[in-house]
Amino acid sequence: MSNFQIITPTKDLVFTDCFNGLQCARLELPLDYWNGTHPSKTISLAVARLPAKVGFDDPRYGGAIIVNPGGPGGPGAQFIEGAGHLLQNVVDTARDPSTADPTAKYYDILSFDPRGVGASTPGGHCFRTEAARESFGLRNMEEGVLGSSDAALGRKHSMNNALGMSCAASVEGDHDIKYFMSTASVARDMLELIERYGEWRNSKSRHVSGRKKLGWSHFSSCSETWTRTPKPKYDASKETMQYWGFSYGTFLGYTFASLYPDRIGRMILDGVVSGSDYAKTRWHDNMNDTEKTMQYFYDWCVASGPTDCPLANSTSTPHDIQIKVTSIVNHLYHNPLPIADPEPDVITFSDLRSIIFGALYFPQTSFPFLATTLDAIGRGDGSVLAPFLTIAHTFRCAQPPSANQTQSAPRDGEASLAIACGDGDDQAAFNNVEFLEQYWRDLDAKSPSVGAVWANIRTTCAGWKIRPKHRFTGPFEGNTSHPLLWIGNTADPVTPVGAAHQMAKGFPGSAVLTQESAGHCSISGITPCTIDAVRTYFHHGTLPEPGTICRAPDADAAAAFSAEQLSVHAAYREFGRVYAREDWALGKGFMNLRQKELAKALWNR
Repeated sequence: MSNFQIITPTKDLVFTDCFNGLQCARLELPLDYWNGTHPSKTISLAVARLPAKVGFDDPRYGGAIIVNPGGPGGPGAQFIEGAGHLLQNVVDTARDPSTADPTAKYYDILSFDPRGVGASTPGGHCFRTEAARESFGLRNMEEGVLGSSDAALGRKHSMNNALGMSCAASVEGDHDIKYFMSTASVARDMLELIERYGEWRNSKSRHVSGRKKLGWSHFSSCSETWTRTPKPKYDASKETMQYWGFSYGTFLGYTFASLYPDRIGRMILDGVVSGSDYAKTRWHDNMNDTEKTMQYFYDWCVASGPTDCPLANSTSTPHDIQIKVTSIVNHLYHNPLPIADPEPDVITFSDLRSIIFGALYFPQTSFPFLATTLDAIGRGDGSVLAPFLTIAHTFRCAQPPSANQTQSAPRDGEASLAIACGDGDDQAAFNNVEFLEQYWRDLDAKSPSVGAVWANIRTTCAGWKIRPKHRFTGPFEGNTSHPLLWIGNTADPVTPVGAAHQMAKGFPGSAVLTQESAGHCSISGITPCTIDAVRTYFHHGTLPEPGTICRAPDADAAAAFSAEQLSVHAAYREFGRVYAREDWALGKGFMNLRQKELAKALWNR
């Protein structure tokens, strides 16, 4: 099967084999749940499923886990294609089902492209052609990050308003999808999805549970006999959701938990977004721990020494590394570095700021390359970045998906804008250069490393004109049918662990697990303690003890891991690498396509 476009949308789930061992469907759902408008208008949700290693009737079948990679606007179907098998290996019992005992658990992995995103239709796009999108993205990128010139803010402000006005002019009546892309609507879609999935699962099951068939009862006499009894009636309204949400996916998760608290089976919220900050379109509290992540880089560089971090020497201190990095970055402000291989180009102040921003998400993968890149640029050698700059700075149109790709719609930032800017308060009152300059300077003072890059989100939302027909702004709270597990890193660059504690207060019985590591979400660092907590929660519903802090194991503890544990750790590590290569994480949806390509220099090696 080539892509979702040739699958017929249906009101009930109808899965068909698609690619890489997945099954795909397009689920037809209402456009507007909330206002009673346009009852005949529908959307088509692209759904992808990685089947469990056991059948529905096996008592070791653990159900489906819905995953959301973040964004806003992360395409779940593509996520499953790239990382579904790895995620399944993380949550499943490590043993093969043929040798596992009855206590083992095996899960379906399920995800979807949110309405308006990816292969879901209609798409929340603004540009009429890919060429127009590419042209605008290149021009936007070349204006640089805020602070890259005296004129950058004014030019970006005008471009953001031009984009907002153009998108508003492109709407096709009051039923345009961009009016109906709020997180509240996506949460309602998830409710429909778990019910339709339950109905589909029930229709496919042979209704066997252990030694007792549902619909038949067993009794003993001289010989064993089966007698038929009425089959229990299936009730979709009793379905509960198992969920793992990363980054923005945490906001989607606790929005669902607030609206439908009695429909929670398991819910892990990993890399938690502050609900109050997000709903006000402030995008300010995200930077609370960002400089801690940069400090990790300086500390890592000194600890690693010049072999792994050429910025260091035998006497370097973390402060020395910080001064050197700042000097290298600032030198590019007036002196972009020319390169001539393979094509003529220059490395700018903005390019390097964007690369540093991307590096903070997944330090274990990116810090060595970042150190090498900074050292080379400091010596006037830009060859290490040349191949990536060519990709990032070159005009090219998206190609149609191949036969083994889930993606059937262009990846763009408009869907992210429709979701995030629409979820938050209208920024029209703040759409002036004076306010936005003060906002940018506040963020830059809070995080001198990447505050100017992050400020682009709110400044872009200031120019956004389309308001959703319905949104949910809280209260984010609920007495859920099963307690939630929140996870936060001590040095997460965009979702500080304090947000996990803040949001958990609204959900009685919740637990916050703190992972002592740098990077975005728990998958940016490998701590077996966290992996065990995730697996225990999904398998048994048991939360970690209050105040649990997970740290990397020492050498003796690491040497004692079993082969099964090591295989799970390896899957978790590779899952993090795959996640890092994509632009699912919070804030990356607002980077234009060229900036995303440049950031991928950190992973595609």
